[in-house]
Amino acid sequence: MDKTAKGAKPTPTKRKPAAKTKAAGTAARTIKPKVKVKEAEVELTPLQARFVDEYLTDLNATQAAIRAGYSEKTAAEIGYENLRKPQIVAAIAEARARQQERTEITADRVLREAWHQLTADARELSAVHYNCCRYCHGLGGKYQWRDPEEFADATLRIEALNEERRAEHRPQVALPTDDGGFGFDRRARPNPECANCYGDGQIDVRIGDTRSLSPAALALYAGVKQTKFGIEVLTHSKDAAMEKLFKHLGLYEKDNQQRIDPLASLLERVSGGTGNGFVPVARDPEHGEAEE
Repeated sequence: MDKTAKGAKPTPTKRKPAAKTKAAGTAARTIKPKVKVKEAEVELTPLQARFVDEYLTDLNATQAAIRAGYSEKTAAEIGYENLRKPQIVAAIAEARARQQERTEITADRVLREAWHQLTADARELSAVHYNCCRYCHGLGGKYQWRDPEEFADATLRIEALNEERRAEHRPQVALPTDDGGFGFDRRARPNPECANCYGDGQIDVRIGDTRSLSPAALALYAGVKQTKFGIEVLTHSKDAAMEKLFKHLGLYEKDNQQRIDPLASLLERVSGGTGNGFVPVARDPEHGEAEE
């Protein structure tokens, strides 16, 4: 006989939750959110550690792999793969940061050095001047002396020479005159009406005093070399400095989307806020390239 009262609702039967399958339980334990691998979490192998050290030498992955001890046959592939492993990338970044701290070499400093080389005035290192000749500004177009002392010394030398020539029965040399006056300054400009040099003057090659060069000229200066023709002033390549800056600014990239404002901001930072007159190349947003 049914003991349930008429009209009473039956008590719902509680169901036990289904047991997790072994596969589901395994998945629940192994699935974890992806996280970036930090250098501290993954220890490098001895070969990888040597690769990091060698890579800092020249930033050449293939050569770094060879020097680290990897096979030359697979060095290019190993170098390529190493630069895509998070732990090695993190180790290189930290090593470069320590290197920059030790040497005080930063990207800004390197860029500023290249900027100095590019904008340096090479005339600080060596220059060619066209100066006046002795007749350019002499009275009546005649030979001009620096001062009376110079004239007196020249007269004594000619007199001594004539003494020797008389003993040898040779013709005498005419004594100098001061008709052209005094005040010769070799730094003066040539006289276009000079009958002696016709305004061309005399070439005067000057080499700058390295003790008083500007920072830009010092960056361009690479030393001197003594040759059989004289002293040669050596300089760093301005073309190489320009290429470094162009690459950093992205001006060689075909689809470069940089605009004038970011470029101007970087140039302002590199040049120290002095202004440089450089106008970046505007890119055509439709075609991605500028006309050369």
